[in-house]
Amino acid sequence: MSQFTGNTYRLRYDPLNQQVDFEGILRLAGDEEVSAVLSYLAEVHDQVSGTLRLSFRRLRYINAEGMRLLSLFVAFARGRNALTVKLVASSVLAWSMRLLPNLRSLWDGVELAVHDQDFYGSQEIIEDTAFIPLLRNQTRIIWPQEREILERHGLRRGMRVADICCGCGDVALLVAREFSPRYVLGVDHSEPAIGYARNLQNEFELSNVEFQRGDATALMIEDNSFDFVSCRLSLQIFSHPEQIMRELVRITRPGGRIYVTGEDYDLVIGHPEEAAVRYAYERTAAYASELGVDLRSGRKLFSMLTDMRLETIQSDHIVVSTTNTDREAFATVVESWRDFTVEQVGGSLDLSDKDRELLSQGYAAHLRSIRRAHGYAAWTIIACSGKKPLR
Repeated sequence: MSQFTGNTYRLRYDPLNQQVDFEGILRLAGDEEVSAVLSYLAEVHDQVSGTLRLSFRRLRYINAEGMRLLSLFVAFARGRNALTVKLVASSVLAWSMRLLPNLRSLWDGVELAVHDQDFYGSQEIIEDTAFIPLLRNQTRIIWPQEREILERHGLRRGMRVADICCGCGDVALLVAREFSPRYVLGVDHSEPAIGYARNLQNEFELSNVEFQRGDATALMIEDNSFDFVSCRLSLQIFSHPEQIMRELVRITRPGGRIYVTGEDYDLVIGHPEEAAVRYAYERTAAYASELGVDLRSGRKLFSMLTDMRLETIQSDHIVVSTTNTDREAFATVVESWRDFTVEQVGGSLDLSDKDRELLSQGYAAHLRSIRRAHGYAAWTIIACSGKKPLR
């Protein structure tokens, strides 16, 4: 009962979730194959109780015979009338959003759940077009240092590179231009960000890059298929980052490296108005936490990689400061943070006018520290990587 394998697909039963996972391309050919898969599903059905989940998060495509199979299984379950069938769709798979709802009309014991409809607490504001300028401003001041760190952590010419949660694609495109990889794949759940990345790729005429909309917890990527896999400033926005970490490890070839970065808002500083600056970032971290975002995640990355049993773990600090970065470029990033926090986060949490004003004052103090000729300010990002074991 553990699994059923076809030429282009696989069904696996997960007893922990009482769920059948559909993977690959469900292209069935005729009554005999439909009957064989139906028998497998019926066997699973008859050995469970309560709710049986059918997850399609990794199923790229389904043909008409595949849909006939699902209709026959719903009819079988209706006849037994012994449990509920919950269909798990994903908004990144157009077919699942278009076809799976039709199965609910066959029996009222069928439920439909869209896995990534409430993917993470801050999804609505982070996947908005307004977030893209903030990402681009950050890349502008991070990249001069991160380019060297990526090389130190094992990124080389000719590699197959995956950038998971790639945002608007800036870093994937920079890697494609400056490291001459064989292939770069950027994946993000945000439709506006992926659209922006594809437009940039076309404008730059880069043929060795591809951007896909995808679910970082259920990637449509084969096992062991990339030499270098990155996930930058993204694990911090998910309440269960270990689900993404497992996917990063899965798609990395044995001996390849997984590279992750995260912020730590306790390491954002400014002088001479230390108290006001500290207030702004402590409150921002607290408000972000209410939305499921961990702005102190950087310090946890080493332990996360260790827990995944990676080898030769390396750690570095990317310190963007007024001594190594153009002050006005740094100020532009902080202005993006201020606007996003006060307006988008503040609006999402319905903060009072007083709370928003106090936040604005703290960010203003940081901006004065940056722009003052003798002021000092810094933003620290922690970068970690580890090697996937050969065995």
